[in-house]
Amino acid sequence: MPHQRPPLSSNEKQFFHDWLTKGARWSLDKIDPATYQNESGQEEVWVQRLTVAEYIATVRATFEVDIAKEAYALLPEDVRADGFSNTAYNMSIDLKHIEAYQRLAEMIVNKLDVLKFASRFGNSQKLSTDDTMRDHITAMGRWVLRGEITEAEQNDYSGVATTVASVGGDFELAIRCVLEAMLQSPRFIYRIEYQRGRGMPRQVSPRELANRMSYILWGASPDEELVKAAERGNLRNSEILDRQIDRMLSDPRAVLRSKQFIEDWLDLDRLAILRPEPSRFPSWNPELASQMREETLEFFVEVVWKQGRPLSHLMNAQVSVLRPELAKFYGLVPQNQVSSATYDLSQTAERGGLLTQASVLTVGGDDASMVSRGLFVLHDLLRGVVNSPPPCVNTTPPPNSKGRSQRAIAESRFADETCGVCHSRFEPLAFGLETFNGIGAFHRIDEHGNPLREDGEVLFPGDREAVKYESISELMNLLAESERVKESLTWKVVQFALGRPLTAEDAEHVLSIHVEAQQDGGSYRSVARALIRSELVQKTRTEETQ
Repeated sequence: MPHQRPPLSSNEKQFFHDWLTKGARWSLDKIDPATYQNESGQEEVWVQRLTVAEYIATVRATFEVDIAKEAYALLPEDVRADGFSNTAYNMSIDLKHIEAYQRLAEMIVNKLDVLKFASRFGNSQKLSTDDTMRDHITAMGRWVLRGEITEAEQNDYSGVATTVASVGGDFELAIRCVLEAMLQSPRFIYRIEYQRGRGMPRQVSPRELANRMSYILWGASPDEELVKAAERGNLRNSEILDRQIDRMLSDPRAVLRSKQFIEDWLDLDRLAILRPEPSRFPSWNPELASQMREETLEFFVEVVWKQGRPLSHLMNAQVSVLRPELAKFYGLVPQNQVSSATYDLSQTAERGGLLTQASVLTVGGDDASMVSRGLFVLHDLLRGVVNSPPPCVNTTPPPNSKGRSQRAIAESRFADETCGVCHSRFEPLAFGLETFNGIGAFHRIDEHGNPLREDGEVLFPGDREAVKYESISELMNLLAESERVKESLTWKVVQFALGRPLTAEDAEHVLSIHVEAQQDGGSYRSVARALIRSELVQKTRTEETQ
């Protein structure tokens, strides 16, 4: 013990002994394999490069300059890891980033009224080498770099101004050069916090808390009101903290940030590069793909923000926001011929909820694979765990044919002792989606003439018995009412907000966030509010220093 691995170390044995002698207290009600998927030690990551979207939003919040077009053209695309593209450990910087940040810094300053911006931080516009210029630069640095700057940074940026003065430059040129330097600083490109200490948790500083709140709720740097609250030390007051959270959640930037969450979680960007086989799916075109992506985003806004419903209602809300071509694709009569419209789907039993939307259904590929769709439900909705297939197994899904629907192919896998143990755990989760083809069109008979069914069963992780359902709408309702799905949605929001995989050390905190959010209605607002109040945001773990 452990089998075919090194024995426990002396420290590990002592830790286990101490835990037993103290009563073997477990932090959660039950042991859940999903809680232990990610290694411990990753629970504190607050050195994070800004994503492209966060960089654009931070520039807009800091300078009131729009750099979106240029940033998307120059910066490398953020790469997904652990289900999101803002995962901190994956946010590296290469030479392309460095060159892009340099060019963008110049572009930003060229778009900026430099003298007007500089006047926010000091009255003098005289280029001098005394403390007046130093104080001016320090005040500007606090705003641009989102916190107090060190004496070394003061010297560096003041040195830039001194160099400009020495070659005959004026005040405006000095500020331009200082700002370009700040825009290329790790302090701007990354979210960096003070980590020195004795290895023990500490409360984050008021300004660090303001930064965390702002990037969680807005995906951008704090505004002046939040910064002033932090500088006054008021964010520790629960009433003032709640007032700031509510104010920020009422800002359109909160809606935009939440749309980034749903877009990233469901990987909606893949629709732009999806290329179904034209002979099988002649109706597919880039505009239809764009409308599918838009439907999911606007559905999310409609349910979560306009109607203020719980996140779990995303599973079965029989409403959607469709543009004309997608409405026709769904078999609905378009309400107009140009723009989006809200559709009541209460009389359309096969539609209603994320899993019935084409943007999500395309995860199954051209053959509407029950493997891919089932794994999506298992991992992303039920937070279930299943082992990867052995290296020797051919994972290429067999195509369906006459007499062999995707369900029939799945059932043949269940009978195979090599595959059945695992596949029987997740493929039945997709049985209710069999009536949707590879691009999400609804039909009762597939292209080979095989009749299709909607019935199936769901085995929720932790339960002994699977729950049977007879129709798509029953499946959607089961998911919407499931406590497991509700918990999973909380985990997903928290993971995106923190920008890192969640570990066993986080589980107790996430459970507390979930309970508090459910008591407050279970909405996106409730989860965000509970998260910011929690120790996951209010505290940080320092690194032990000599």
